[in-house]
Amino acid sequence: MNKEKEFINIINKILNKDLKKDFVVGIGDDAAILTSNGNNKMVICSDTIVEDIHFKLDYFSFEDIGWKSIAINSSDLAAMGAVPNYFTVSIGLPSHINKNNFEQLIIGMKKCCDSYGGFIVGGDIVKSDKLFISISAVGSLHQKKFLTRDSAKPGDKVAVTGNLGDSLGGLNLLLDNKKGGRLINSHLKPQPKIIESKKLIESGVKCCMDISDGLHNDLLNLCESSKVSIEINIEDLPVSKELKSEFSDRFIDIAINGGEDYELLFTFDESKIKLPFNYFVIGSVVNKNENNVLYKNKGKIIKPKLNTWSHFEQN
Repeated sequence: MNKEKEFINIINKILNKDLKKDFVVGIGDDAAILTSNGNNKMVICSDTIVEDIHFKLDYFSFEDIGWKSIAINSSDLAAMGAVPNYFTVSIGLPSHINKNNFEQLIIGMKKCCDSYGGFIVGGDIVKSDKLFISISAVGSLHQKKFLTRDSAKPGDKVAVTGNLGDSLGGLNLLLDNKKGGRLINSHLKPQPKIIESKKLIESGVKCCMDISDGLHNDLLNLCESSKVSIEINIEDLPVSKELKSEFSDRFIDIAINGGEDYELLFTFDESKIKLPFNYFVIGSVVNKNENNVLYKNKGKIIKPKLNTWSHFEQN
C-alpha cells in the first residue's frame, strides 16, 4: 500500500464514524454527496495543484494553470454524476508572481468555468515559496441518481470514455522541449467529461470514477471500493494515433500508467444498458472479493511494465 492510501485510511478511520445520516456518500470516492433541504443533494470535492508536482512554470502558461485547477475539480464532480455550481479558490503566491501573471491565472479559471459550468464565489490568497492552488467545488446532481466507485459487479463490462495516455505523452514531449500538438494540449488543458457523465446517469450506469492517477491505479481503486477483480484486454485500450506515432515502442505502457487523462472509467451491464455516445470497452469485472487487476493480450495473461504515480514516491 502506498503512503497516500495509508494517509487516506487514517482519515477514514478517525472521521468516517462521525458521518451522519445526511451524508449519502462520504470519504473515499471522487466527491462527497450530502442531502440538504429535503431531497436536493449537494456534491462537494476539493483538489490541489502544486508547482513542480502537478505543473512546471517552464511549460505551463498561467492561463493553463488556472484552467487546470478548475477542470480537475469539475472532473471529480462529473465522476459522481454532478455538474459544477460554485468554487472557492485558495492561492499560494511566490514573490515573483506579478500582476499580469495573476490576471492570466484568473482568466484561465474563468474560461474553464464558462466552458463547463460554475462560478468562483470566494477564497483566499497567501504568500508561498511555490505557486499552489487549492479549490473546493460544490455541484449538484444531474438527477436523483448518482455514480460511485463501489458499485461494480461481476459480469459488468469495464469501459472508458476516450483515449488513454495522451496526457503523459504530452508531458513527455514537453520535457523533451517540444511545443504544440494534440498530446501537449491534452496535458495542459484537461477536458472534464460533464456531458458524458449526464448520459451515463440517464442510461442507468451506477459505477464510475475519473482517471486522474492513471488507468492502473484507478482500476485498483475501483476494485478496492467495489471488492471485485477486473480483467483488461490491452488490445482494446483506446490509444490515439498521435501517441502511437510519437511513442511507437511504449504507447501501451503509457496508456496503462499515464495519469491526468480525466476520462471516465465505468462499469455497466452491456445486455441491459445502451449508451448514446462513443465509448470503449476495455475489459470485464470477473470476481468478487479479490481486488486484483489482470491484463491479457488476445487471451494470454501478460505483465505490463507498471510505473504508476504516487505523490509520496516521487523524486
